[in-house]
Amino acid sequence: MKKYILSLSVIWLLAVGYLTWYNGLKSPGRYKGFNWEEWFWFGLIPLVSIYLFYFIWNPDSFKRLIKDIKELF
Repeated sequence: MKKYILSLSVIWLLAVGYLTWYNGLKSPGRYKGFNWEEWFWFGLIPLVSIYLFYFIWNPDSFKRLIKDIKELF
């Protein structure tokens, strides 16, 4: 289950990043690059807020996450 959730999170960030990049290319303005502020507000903040709410409502999973991180090192 953890692998699915992490995979969906990475797919979300990549999809929003691609759409942000494509939107930057098609914009009528002068700048034709990647808009980091859009990626931050539409990709990273929603993703982090979902995990934040999950850990608030399910504190045992947060303890398991800390345990798993400690096992990595």
